[in-house]
Amino acid sequence: MRRTIRHTTRLTTILLTPLLMASAVAVAAPAAHAAPVVAEESPRGSVHEEASRKAASDYRKKSQRERDSLAAGDRIREQVVERALAQVGDAYGSGGEGPNVFDCSGLVIYSWRAAGVKLTHYSRAQYDETERISLKEARPGDLAFYFENGARHVAIYIGDGKVVHASDYGIGVVKGVVKGTPWTNTHFTGMGRVKIPN
Repeated sequence: MRRTIRHTTRLTTILLTPLLMASAVAVAAPAAHAAPVVAEESPRGSVHEEASRKAASDYRKKSQRERDSLAAGDRIREQVVERALAQVGDAYGSGGEGPNVFDCSGLVIYSWRAAGVKLTHYSRAQYDETERISLKEARPGDLAFYFENGARHVAIYIGDGKVVHASDYGIGVVKGVVKGTPWTNTHFTGMGRVKIPN
């Protein structure tokens, strides 16, 4: 009986092995010889990709123009600050707008005139002629105003919380701070940005 079972098992193995191998090849064959699947590009996808590329290109151009404009504006602001700082030590005089005697709004006029910007000789008028910005947004060349709506005093921001301004008789043109002293803390009105012509 044991011999018969062993013989039957061997016979089954001999008979089934070729069948199993054939079915494995049949199953595996399509995978081995299948053509690579290529996704069809829909017309809508092409249009979308083209629109995306164009939008990205337009954004880069716009960003570059903005960077160029900002860089040009910053160069002008640097010139304004340099011109104002060159007047440190000059005398104060009511109505003075240079080259050696200044009042507060006169120093602003003198410094911005070199950049081709015309401003009115009066701090309240300069307040009205500038764009309101926060102190956090201030860049060199922006204006700091004091008293209600800048009605009494204006200074030129030079960065790092500092300004240059024509202070008063006996003091003249000096560097100071936007805020941080009892006087500036009490009277600071806000910041203004001068519009730079294109």
